[in-house]
Amino acid sequence: MIMVCTVTLNPALDCFLAVEKFRTGEINRYGEPSFFPGGKGINVSLLLNSLNMESVAMGITGGFTGKALAAALKRAGCLGEFIELEQGLTRVNVKILAEQETAFNGAGPQIPMEAIDRLEQRLAATLRPGDFLVLAGSVPAGLDQEIYLRLARAAGRGVNIVIDTVGDALLAGLKAKPFLIKPNLEELGALFGVTIAQKDEAKTYARKLQKKGARNVAVSMGSQGAMLLAEDGQVLVRAPLPGEERSSVGAGDSFVAGFLYGWQKTKSAAEAMNWAVSAGAATAFSPKIATGEEVVEIYHRFFGENAVDTRADNP
Repeated sequence: MIMVCTVTLNPALDCFLAVEKFRTGEINRYGEPSFFPGGKGINVSLLLNSLNMESVAMGITGGFTGKALAAALKRAGCLGEFIELEQGLTRVNVKILAEQETAFNGAGPQIPMEAIDRLEQRLAATLRPGDFLVLAGSVPAGLDQEIYLRLARAAGRGVNIVIDTVGDALLAGLKAKPFLIKPNLEELGALFGVTIAQKDEAKTYARKLQKKGARNVAVSMGSQGAMLLAEDGQVLVRAPLPGEERSSVGAGDSFVAGFLYGWQKTKSAAEAMNWAVSAGAATAFSPKIATGEEVVEIYHRFFGENAVDTRADNP
């Protein structure tokens, strides 16, 4: 059974506060708060778990907020195995839901190298050839930009690496020849110091990342949909699926989860993309990370045998 392990180095306990009207400089009253486990890798594990694909969320936590995060993940039915710090607190991200959403995101604790060593040992003991390791999110302050490369190498030979991060951390990670990376247009352009607006430009620069080591490059392109430069030479484009967007938070993470789910089911790049855009849309149409049932419903609506074909032609 293929297993997906996700790593979130700087997870968060997300606290959502609903207020009727948010006023700065005044007392604002809210009802019962909602707490959810947060972080890009954690989001991937949550959705995969809901799709009945085995996944374990790993990372580094600290203090009572870290314990609360682990408990929230357990309540969601997802397996979590975290390295606990002796000092420091897992960050709490506060989201104020009013006329507009206002967010306060924490910086997170300092991570000692001893914790990284323990995480490497956990990965080496957990993963087997053919499994997937998803390394997602920005690199916490104080850690080297090659941290994802280090963790990829610790996973062992034959493990498929997925890297969803930005900048130098992504470029360093290409040395691990990752199975999949997923920049958006802005992130892709920033890697090369250019602004990318068109699909042809995106394809050109995604090819450069393949030459640097990435096996499959998925580029999310906003209103232009998503593109995949597959390892076998295919270039696949999917138009955005129609629907009412309620939140973009976690949509990219859901895209990654959907891609891995579709790949595990079919070993087809085209079907992996169908599941990826279905999962990304399901979360965008939801106030939180989508459920597996919501993803399956959207997949069958747009990509099932009797669905109207909304997919874009290959460029």
